[in-house]
Amino acid sequence: MHFRVRKNVIQLIRITYDETKKKGNNVIIGTVKLSTPELSEDLQKKMTEAEISAFQGWLDTQHRTVMLREEIAALTLADAMVLAEKWFDRENQSSATHSTAQDIIFHWQSLRKVFVKKGLLE
Repeated sequence: MHFRVRKNVIQLIRITYDETKKKGNNVIIGTVKLSTPELSEDLQKKMTEAEISAFQGWLDTQHRTVMLREEIAALTLADAMVLAEKWFDRENQSSATHSTAQDIIFHWQSLRKVFVKKGLLE
């Protein structure tokens, strides 16, 4: 069993070996919403006990790790911005500062859209 995160879903992929082709064959057996990663009854019926256990193990480790990293990033973003401000103030204009500034502006605009959508800006 393999799990692939695509946008807002987790794809559950069964890998079987094909003797005629002498290689693995990947088949998507279903998807689960990334925001609420729970297996539906229909999907559980398609899966073996080992696959269900593998999905639960993946959720307990990989998915949880990503969710915690996102939370830490959000909670420490203001501190990181203060440090970045000091770095930009100290550095001379270079290709690194220009490309980094453009990247930050792009992501800031995207984050600001989320703030507006969630009603976090006054």
